[in-house]
Amino acid sequence: MAPIIPDGDYWIRNAAFEDLYVDLSGNSTAPNTPICGWELHKGANQKWHVTTTNGVNQYVIKSAAGDAFISQSDIRIYPPQIAGQPVPLQWSIEPVGENLFRIAFVYANGVITLPSNRKGTQLNLEEWIGERNQKWLFESA
Repeated sequence: MAPIIPDGDYWIRNAAFEDLYVDLSGNSTAPNTPICGWELHKGANQKWHVTTTNGVNQYVIKSAAGDAFISQSDIRIYPPQIAGQPVPLQWSIEPVGENLFRIAFVYANGVITLPSNRKGTQLNLEEWIGERNQKWLFESA
């Protein structure tokens, strides 16, 4: 079975707020750096190396800016916030419509969500309810 998304470099765009892309805040690779929605400027902090770990739908997602992976923040609040971390975390990328995908946490019921249309809003992990702000487009970088 072929991977859901081929390994490669992507800009990851939100389906609800179409001018906002996954962005490693401030181009920083320090642990717990917020990952937020931001207008596309094609910086290394918005380019993501997507690599399958099981050959089908489980992936690690690493910033082109350096050693920062899409992960959960160490700050324990609800809903959990998404942040760059130096250790990879596995995500399940699953189709939810034509060219639309959800990025699901492998170990619990939660998907990466952009909770607001304001640029700079940190992504978080929320229960899947199928809203467009929980869906993503992977555009080849």
